[in-house]
Amino acid sequence: MFAVGSFILQTTIALFALSHQNSDTSRSVHILAKSPCVAHSSTRGRTPIMGKLDRFDIVLNNPEEAYFAGQEISGKVVIEVKEPKKVNEILLELKGRARTYWTKHSGKSRKHCSHSEPYFLEQFNTAYTHKFSVTKNGREKLYARTFPVKQAKQHNSSKKLSIQQERVLPAGVHEVPFSYTLPKSLPTSFEGEFGHIRYTCRAICERPWDFDIVTRKAFTVIGIEDINSDARLNEPVSSSESNHTVAWCCRSTGTITGELKLDKSGFTPGEKMSASYSISNNSTRAKPVCLKFIQNAVYKAKTFAGHEQVRTTTRVILKIDQPEILSNTTSEWVTVEIVVPSLPPRLGKCKILSVTYSLDLEIDQTLTVSCPVVIGSIPQLIDLVNHTKARNGKSNLRDSPPKKALPANDNCVQVTITDESGQTVCGEQMSNEMDALLSARKRVRMPSSILSELYPTMPSPYYRESFFGPVDISDEKECAQYGEKMFAPKYPFYTD
Repeated sequence: MFAVGSFILQTTIALFALSHQNSDTSRSVHILAKSPCVAHSSTRGRTPIMGKLDRFDIVLNNPEEAYFAGQEISGKVVIEVKEPKKVNEILLELKGRARTYWTKHSGKSRKHCSHSEPYFLEQFNTAYTHKFSVTKNGREKLYARTFPVKQAKQHNSSKKLSIQQERVLPAGVHEVPFSYTLPKSLPTSFEGEFGHIRYTCRAICERPWDFDIVTRKAFTVIGIEDINSDARLNEPVSSSESNHTVAWCCRSTGTITGELKLDKSGFTPGEKMSASYSISNNSTRAKPVCLKFIQNAVYKAKTFAGHEQVRTTTRVILKIDQPEILSNTTSEWVTVEIVVPSLPPRLGKCKILSVTYSLDLEIDQTLTVSCPVVIGSIPQLIDLVNHTKARNGKSNLRDSPPKKALPANDNCVQVTITDESGQTVCGEQMSNEMDALLSARKRVRMPSSILSELYPTMPSPYYRESFFGPVDISDEKECAQYGEKMFAPKYPFYTD
């Protein structure tokens, strides 16, 4: 009895499989009848499915890959395949944001602190694949027109038909151009220990029923930090400190006094910083002396409960050892010149990250005399004119007389302001934050180079990688199979 039942069950399964196969064959024939390309078997005409692309890059038109805020960024997505690939869409994403993150340990407990400040997030569908062929259920269709399910039901009304359409990217090299105008009030790119300000461009190959293929490129944005906007940055600064030293049994051993002077406090990368110091050592021992160029970074974040946390880091950019000061002596004024390396300017437009600089005179590791230093992205124009004259014997800016340093509340960056219809409204000077223009829904067209608006004959800056070198920018949340994992921001230089 059991054997008879088993035989009947096997016969039923075989008949059902044969009927199902005939039904699928009939469905395929009806679909292919609409296609100019006829397949002679169920495996013919099937597009190869390969996950790997031979090349998937984002190439920017600017070889420096560095842009001022307000500039237009343009480039192309390059895809190279040796065999046809199923790719439904090629998507593009441009993003800029600041982010801070760290973990706070307290005994056995841990608190994760993080915060982010978005600046822009633009996503585009390039529609590049829409002009290529479409495959349906694995068979290729030469023209990218749809095949409605309703029409398919007319060919086989007894069966419900579900058609999966897939576009095919032909073999060869494909270039997808793009362009985007950056917002004008962006902070400069920055990579720190507990946070960053990062701008990226990401391209995605969206594939049917498979993981997307992603490539990512980071680029540098230079925020508009104009040294000319504050006249005080072009004035000399000085600072002095004293320390009364004691020995065993609270016995006084003398007083040490140090004084430090700078010819000005505002600089851009590549400029020479002239520092002078004098030390009076009235103690009974010789004291070691050194100069340190310091970067201080402040990171702000929040816990899961919303409590604000602050973390500060200090990095020594340069340390210059000086001759020790002998006991009971006063040194003459000593002048030291320091070339400002490739450093990020102050981050005036960022609320969760700030960077400050100082030049410190350190005596015996017990006395520190500090002078604040401001790094900008637009140099003191008077100094740039004098540097050009000293190097070439004449100034390249003779057709554009230099402007005087403006008071602290004024600015000098000229822009063209247009209304919603594109008509010019005025040629007023740019305000510090541009908030008024943003609230009035005005558009500001920044020139390709900020300096070209100030001085049309002034050459564009050149760029150097950050003094601190490249960092790992791979992100677990944004898994990218292609693109560089290491990135170093670049900062502008105006002098050799």
